[in-house]
Amino acid sequence: MEKMLEGFNIDVYKKMSPPADDSLTTLKELREIKGLKQDPKFVKDKDDISNSFKKIAEKNSLDFPTELISNIIKQSAKKILKLKNHFGRPRPKHLAPNFNMELKDIPMSSAKTPSYPSGHSIQGVLIGKILGKMYPKHKADFEKEGKDISISRRIARAHFKSDSDLGEKIGNDMFDHIKDKING
Repeated sequence: MEKMLEGFNIDVYKKMSPPADDSLTTLKELREIKGLKQDPKFVKDKDDISNSFKKIAEKNSLDFPTELISNIIKQSAKKILKLKNHFGRPRPKHLAPNFNMELKDIPMSSAKTPSYPSGHSIQGVLIGKILGKMYPKHKADFEKEGKDISISRRIARAHFKSDSDLGEKIGNDMFDHIKDKING
């Protein structure tokens, strides 16, 4: 399968640093996610990105492009990990004690890397846009699912809003990079 994300340069995002660990913005973001009602079922349903979209395709009797989506996840994961390791931002539960705050997250095996940017936000938005282009009549459903995947990570208290915001931006930018290669 074609390397669709080849040539997508992540260097520009390396200049978009997260808020400082001890900043007022980080405190506000911690308060925001602490105030979100936890929903373990919603979080678990959205944790498997490919399956989240596959359910929508099946519900609408659409062919799900398993190989394409798997390939996009693998290609984007390499770039995501480079960015996460570049910034090394701790997860919210690790920074909360610095503000005398206790923050219980919903444990997930997918939350073992640094926090910034949110990989689920990147991949959720990217795949939602890909499937929306492939199936224009269902574009709103697929793009909503991508946004829900992004939001689920804050509901799980695994990501700050700034993690999700940059993730969504990168997901949109990755889609712009490959959209002409997607059959719609």
